[in-house]
Amino acid sequence: MCGIAGIYHFDSERPVEEYSLNKMINSISHRGPDDSGTYISGNLGLAHNRLSIIDLSENGHQPFLDDTKRYCIVFNGEIYNFKELKQRLNKSTYKSNTDTEVLLNLYIEIGPEMLNLLNGMFVFVIWDNKTKSLFVARDRLGVKPFYYCIIDNTFYFASEQKSLFAAGINPNIDHTTFEELLLFRNISGDRCVFKNVFKLLPGHYLKVNGFEIEITRWWNLSKMALALQNSCLPKNPLEWFEETFNSSTQYRSISDVPVGVLLSGGLDSSSIAASLFNNRVTSLSSFTVSFRDPDYDETKLAKICAEKFGITHHTLYVENDQLISSLEEAIWAHDEPLMHQNDAQLLAISKYAKPYVSVLMSGEGGDETMGGYVRYRALRYLSSRKLLNIATKGFLKFNNNSRLSKLHNYTLIKNTYDSVLLNSCILYPKDFEKYGIYVSPYCSQYRNNILNEAMSLYNTDFVRQAMYLDQHTYLNSLLDRNDRTTMAASIECREPFLDFRLVEMLAALPTDLLDRGFKGKHILLKSIGRHLPKPIINYRKWGFGVPWEHYFRTSPYFIGVLNDMKNSEIFKYPIFEKFNPEKIIHEFEVGNNLDSPLIRQLMMIHLWHKLYFERISKT
Repeated sequence: MCGIAGIYHFDSERPVEEYSLNKMINSISHRGPDDSGTYISGNLGLAHNRLSIIDLSENGHQPFLDDTKRYCIVFNGEIYNFKELKQRLNKSTYKSNTDTEVLLNLYIEIGPEMLNLLNGMFVFVIWDNKTKSLFVARDRLGVKPFYYCIIDNTFYFASEQKSLFAAGINPNIDHTTFEELLLFRNISGDRCVFKNVFKLLPGHYLKVNGFEIEITRWWNLSKMALALQNSCLPKNPLEWFEETFNSSTQYRSISDVPVGVLLSGGLDSSSIAASLFNNRVTSLSSFTVSFRDPDYDETKLAKICAEKFGITHHTLYVENDQLISSLEEAIWAHDEPLMHQNDAQLLAISKYAKPYVSVLMSGEGGDETMGGYVRYRALRYLSSRKLLNIATKGFLKFNNNSRLSKLHNYTLIKNTYDSVLLNSCILYPKDFEKYGIYVSPYCSQYRNNILNEAMSLYNTDFVRQAMYLDQHTYLNSLLDRNDRTTMAASIECREPFLDFRLVEMLAALPTDLLDRGFKGKHILLKSIGRHLPKPIINYRKWGFGVPWEHYFRTSPYFIGVLNDMKNSEIFKYPIFEKFNPEKIIHEFEVGNNLDSPLIRQLMMIHLWHKLYFERISKT
């Protein structure tokens, strides 16, 4: 796990300045504190920071060149099946025991087709010194990040946006992305919050040759699922799932450094612990982050799980000053606004875990691939939308609960397409209308394209459509959050539920194996779930939350931020200018929690706008 950066001048006569390259890679030194290196060949410069996980010797130094010195690679990630792939290569001697060397030689032998053989999380860049061209590839689900921009006839790229800014790129805000950010809490597709800065999409590769840039989609989940539906569905899905999931966790336990588990009271992380136990992986540590508020404290269940599977358990309570400092650090780490609002505790637990481990496993992806979100349940009953609307309206007269209010507002969405499109939202277009603001549900063409893909694959199965949409949008933002918060602590995060063998087959299996009962994830419950303690199976998990409302009303720091937000610069941008921040904040201060989701989003954007640009100006 590492940080990468690079500069490619389209003008072949223009040499790369080592000073600029060093500034880029030094700005993301947290991603790889164990080693650093650069490679310059005329108009091309590559840089790398290394977090040593496999082959800790200096033989794993990057940038890494092949025997002929024609090819050079920088690589961020892990190829879990690299030892099997090594056996396929027509090569007898190696400089190292790294997956990096295997990756480079696979590309030399068979080119881009090698991507289909890889089981892992990755972004890598390969320079061909003979053709003077670059090849860049990103993993199927987008676990590892890649940002680029083209300025002054130069192609800049890096693992984080701040690295681009270190090269002198202006961090200008693209305010047209704020509409999608407010509504969906993430910016989908290849755009981000900064002008002229783009993401290479998951499952895509990019070629740069001279002035020509070509982007190709090398992995398409819809096509893979359709092919599996027509050919080789497992005869015993429960047996297949348990066997494949155990294989996935076994792969992700491969490491030359200690491995741990981010353990909550939930089904997903507990299943990882159970699978590692079944794989006889020993000397494991688990880490739980929590709050002393009983509604946000999962330590009891985490300890039950750890004790059952013989794992050394650690708990961190993140509160007060530590929450504040972690939040501010997470803002810098993430580069973009913290719209999930649990980045602070993820960063805090990662820093806490670092003295014990350099690899952490996370349960990310289980909900999106197996129908685990409670919000999917509403999609089962879209034909009864009017009855739900009447029922929730009646209940709200007696209990003005924010969750019930959200469900009621969801029933007001008039068509099934919008119900699927907006399923991941915590605020809907109607919530903004009372402020005189029109927010279009169709503000992202990428989301619409993905939903159309989902509709072609799943016809009228609205739950599966929402899951497919989440896998290409919402999940991307969660993975980016995981990467930034763990790498800020120089820790590698691995997600066993996102092994491509699981993702592809789960997308092909019948809905009844996934979306059944209140919890969903039927296939997980009936396979790995058999090994879990009953309290974990019966627990109704609501997500990895923070009691923000409590802190906003009681913490001097957050009370000060709320007051400061009334005059925030963000309200000068077009999408925000119609908000009356004083009125919104006053209603919250007197006890109205219905606008809490909006307060949280506005505060996170305000803090990002203030703190991030203050720090950027000093670097």
